[in-house]
Amino acid sequence: MKILVIDEEFPFPLNSGKRTRSFNLIKRLAAVHQLRYLAYGKEDSESWQALSGAGMNPVAVPPQVPAKSGPLFYLRLLANLFSHLPYIVSSHYSLQFANALHNCVADFAPDVILCEWSPYGVYVKNLTYMKSVIVAHNIESRIWQRYFENECQLVKKWYIRKQAVKVEAFERAAFGWVDGATAVSSDEAEVINSFNRQLPVEVIANGVDLVFFAPDKVTADNDQLVFTGAMDWRPNQDAAVYFVNEIFPLLQASCPGIKACFVGRNPPPHVRALNEVAGITITGTVEDVRPYMAKAAVYIVPLRIGGGSRLKILEAMAMKKAVVSTTIGAEGLDVTDGREILLADSPKQFVKQIVELVADRDLSLRLGEAGRKLVEAEYGWDNLADKLRSFLERVVRGG
Repeated sequence: MKILVIDEEFPFPLNSGKRTRSFNLIKRLAAVHQLRYLAYGKEDSESWQALSGAGMNPVAVPPQVPAKSGPLFYLRLLANLFSHLPYIVSSHYSLQFANALHNCVADFAPDVILCEWSPYGVYVKNLTYMKSVIVAHNIESRIWQRYFENECQLVKKWYIRKQAVKVEAFERAAFGWVDGATAVSSDEAEVINSFNRQLPVEVIANGVDLVFFAPDKVTADNDQLVFTGAMDWRPNQDAAVYFVNEIFPLLQASCPGIKACFVGRNPPPHVRALNEVAGITITGTVEDVRPYMAKAAVYIVPLRIGGGSRLKILEAMAMKKAVVSTTIGAEGLDVTDGREILLADSPKQFVKQIVELVADRDLSLRLGEAGRKLVEAEYGWDNLADKLRSFLERVVRGG
C-alpha cells in the first residue's frame, strides 16, 4: 500500500506517549509499505532525519501552530468563541498545510490517509475520493469533559464547557468523514461507534519496547517515587499539582523521608514552582527516563484527567516497577487491581497504597513480575503493528 500520514508534528524525539506510539507503529508500517509523513516541522531537523532514517519519508510544513501562552493566546481563545470549530482544530488548521496535503495526494497517490490525531480529520473532510482513517489516541471530548469536572475557577469552567461541547460535535462529524478509525481500548472504540455505527473501528492498544524498557539491576531507593510524562500536556500538569498539594502532605505524615520526582519535558512555570516543596523534584526534559524509573521503589500515576491509555504504565511494568494509579490513569489497560497494579481514587487511598508498597517489598516484587508478564504477552509493538497493518489493508479493500 501507499500510506500518507498527516500529523501535528514529527513523532521524534520519543519524549511523549503520542510520539512513542506513532513512531513505533508507523516505522513498522514503513518497513512493509510505501509511506509519507506530512507534519508541521523543519527539514533537516533531528526529527526529520530520524523519520527519514526509519523510511517514513517526512514532508515538512513550516510550524504555524500558535503558542499556548501570552496575550495573543488568550485573544485567540476569545476569538474561538465565534467559531463552530473547537480551538484544538482551528489552531492547527492552515491553508499551507492543506495545500501541502493536496500536493502529496497528487504526487504520491496514496491508497489511504492516516490522520494521526483526530483534529486532523478536518483535512480529509472534502477528500471523499480518498480512503482515510482517524487514529484516536484519545477521545478528545472525554478529556475536555474531565477538564470541566476538575476545574474550580468559574470563568475557566464556563469556557472549558463551551470547548467540550464543540469538541464532541466535531468528533461526531469527523468520524462520519472517514472510512475507518482505530482506538486504544474497547471502551473508546464503543464511544466512536456511538458517533457512527457504520464505521469500522479496530482496537490497537498502546505498546512498549520490551528491550528498551527492561528491568534494571540498580537498587531502588525505598523512599523514592517517580512519575514520567510530557509536562506540556495539561492532564500531566494536573496530576503533578494534585499529587503535591493533596497527596504528598498526607504521605509525608506516614513516611517523613519520602521523595517524588516528576520527569518530563517542558513543565510550565506553575509546575516548575513545585520544586520549592521539600521532597519534590521537577526535572524538565531529560535524555533518558529509565535511570529515574530504575531508582524509584514505586511508580505513581495520579491522573484525574485523561483518555486513551497510558504508555507510561506499560513502560513501568516492563521495568518490573510496582505501580499505584488512579482508575482514570489505568483505564484502557487490561490490568487487575491487586495483581499487576494498585488503584486509588482519593488522596487517603493513594497514600495507603504507597505506604503498603514501601513496607512490603514482597508485594512490590509480585506486582512487578506480574506487570512484566502482562506486557510481554499483550503489549509488544510488533504484534500491534501487524494488527494495524491488517486493518488498513481491509479499509483499502473496502472491507
